[in-house]
Formats: sequence, C-alpha cells, structure tokens
Amino acid sequence: MTELEGKCLDFIKKHLAIISYSILLLIILGLYVQMGLHFDLTSPPSTDFNNCIQPWWNAIVHNGGFKSLSHPIGDYASSYQTFMAWMTTWGLNCQGAIKLVGAITNFALAFAVAALTYNLSSKKSVSNFAIPFLITLVLPSAFIESMIWGQCDPLYALFMVVCFYFFYKDKWGWGCFFYGLSLCFKLEPIIFLPFIVMDYVLEHKHSILNLGWTLLGFYIPNLGGILHGQSILSPIKTMLVQTQEQPKLSLAAINFPQLFTASNNDFAGEQYQMLSKFLIVITIFILAIALIWFNNKNFNVKNHFIQLVLWCIWTCEFFLPSMHERYDFMIGILLIVLTCLNMNYLPLLIGVATIDIIIYTNSFFGFITNFQPYAWMMMLLYCFMTYIIIKDPNKFKIVYA
Repeated sequence: MTELEGKCLDFIKKHLAIISYSILLLIILGLYVQMGLHFDLTSPPSTDFNNCIQPWWNAIVHNGGFKSLSHPIGDYASSYQTFMAWMTTWGLNCQGAIKLVGAITNFALAFAVAALTYNLSSKKSVSNFAIPFLITLVLPSAFIESMIWGQCDPLYALFMVVCFYFFYKDKWGWGCFFYGLSLCFKLEPIIFLPFIVMDYVLEHKHSILNLGWTLLGFYIPNLGGILHGQSILSPIKTMLVQTQEQPKLSLAAINFPQLFTASNNDFAGEQYQMLSKFLIVITIFILAIALIWFNNKNFNVKNHFIQLVLWCIWTCEFFLPSMHERYDFMIGILLIVLTCLNMNYLPLLIGVATIDIIIYTNSFFGFITNFQPYAWMMMLLYCFMTYIIIKDPNKFKIVYA
C-alpha cells in the first residue's frame, strides 16, 4: 500500500460516518430531483392535485394573484391561499411551484426532526442528527404527500415539531404560537390538543391563557385575506366546513373504524351520524381515563414527553371518525424521534411505515378491497404503544438531555 493510499484510508476511517451520511444524502437528493423533474402530478391517483390544487391555482391567477384574497378560493383558510398567491409570482407553473415547496418543506421538516432528536438526546453525536434527518426524508408519508400528491402536510408538521420543542422546554407561549401556525394550514394539528390539556392538568406549571398565542399564530398568516375584505371569522368557518365535507367513518385511514366494515367507507347517512358520535365518545372516554390514571400515578410529563405526545395523537387518529390515511403523518415523525433515542421503538416504526407503504401503494393500484387486516395490525401497534405509556417498562424509557 502506498503512502497516499494509507492517508486516504486513514481519512475515510476517521470520517466514515460523515462520509456515509453524505453519500446517502446525495442519493436521496437525487431521488427528489428525479421526482421533481419527471413525475407528473396530474397522473393518477393524484386527485388532490387535479381536483383541488390546480383549479385553485388557476382561479388565483385568473383573479389577479393577491387580489384573489378578497374572497375564499378552495376549502383551505386564506393562509394557504395567500401562500399560493405568492407562489404564482415565482415564474413557475403550478406543478413546478408545488414540487419546489414540497421538497423545501420536506428538508426543513427533516432538519427540525433531527434538531429535536439531537436536543432531546443525552448523548450528542453526528448520528443523533444525521439518522433522523435522512429517515424523515424517505418516510413514505412525508415523501409521497409532498412530491406525489402535492399536499402541504410537511409544512404543518414542520411547525408542529418546533411546537413540540418549545413545549418540552416549558415555553408554552412560543409553543402555542407555533401550534397556531400549524393549524392555519391544516386542521390535523387539532389532535395535539389533548396533550396540551394533559400537560396543563398534570404539570401545574402554565396558564391556560397561553393558548391566546395560538390565536395569534393562527391569524397572522390569515391577515392577507382579512385585509382584503374577508371576515375575521372566515378562517375558522373554513376549518369547520372541512369537518363536514366527507361524512364517512374512515377516509382510507387504517384505524378503529375500519374494523366495522369489510369494504372501505360502507357507512354513511344516519349510520355515520350514529357511529361517528359513538367514536367521538370513545375517544374522549379513553383520553379521560388515561388522564385520571396518569394523575393517580403522579405521571411525570417531562420524563415521558415524546411518548405522551405520540400516544395522544395516535389515540385521536385511531379512534376518531373521518380520518384520512395521511393523518398518521405525525405518528411516523414521532416514532422516528423515539427510535433514534431508544432502538426498542424500532418495531413500532417499521410496523407503521410498512402499513403506510402498503396503503400508499394501494392508492396507485387499488388492490385492497378489505382494510380490516391492516386495521387489526395497526390496533396491535397502538395497543403496544398504550402498554408502553401506561406501564412504562424500563427498556422503553428515554433518557432525555
């Protein structure tokens, strides 16, 4: 071996982790570039793009960009409409702008997840940052939602991860502000509310008045529509309308309502009204019983922070009616954080990610007619997480920084 070869190998061995992560990042970046340049968002099954995003874009352009804010377009709040109006000024077509935003927000989300994991970890290393960063970029729900369906889920998830960090640091004001920012783009973050209630009751540290910062975070991005003449209640009304748009027990989510039927979305009308109320009551009952249990056991929220956040969100997503498959977005994100902090959570991450891959693949090929087996699988995973949060075996503990 020559001296030059020896020096090169010594350098590689010394920086092997960084070099390996850099190569993986380049491969993932290439995948994003390929999808951005060659995948057609108008191809099936991208119905969200064809039926919603493209028509909204055309209407915004037709009505003069930011001038279109004088009246609602689409069924999202004016914050999303304002953002799309800004996107129309970039000189890109709708597909190009949506893909660019999707890629940027995915990388920003990955950075936020990595930063959260790194800050929570008691052991600081390159791997504690690089691994969650890379996994988030290829998480099926994150990649497919933004780069194939053109959804803005990574954007609200980004603000949610920042929100988690501030709540963990006991900075409720900032946490509630970023919670409001996430809510102004999507209604899904509403399922974080049970954790806020539990944290408030169990910790006795913070004033409920901090939720006022949520309104500030919610309304700042909506100011464009309000200043152009929309009602100050318009953003809230838009969110409430969304809850009534698709009255079905489950909108392809793999959750408890899928156990009621052998084929997807069989229940509607009066059956839906009855069963949906039943599911809401079940969800509240489970959360209430858990709160009583935690209170009696002097549950330490600080020492079980991510676990409790995950369980609260998972409980709502699993039992509430009218859940989309993409509503488990934050479940995957939080399982990445937990797995990077304790490898004993890896089976949960693999299980949820595998089900996501199957369901998203089904959206392309439609090979699943009975969702019940997958719902049972998801129920086992949820029960496993419930066991962890209730019993808290030592091997599942997280040593936070």
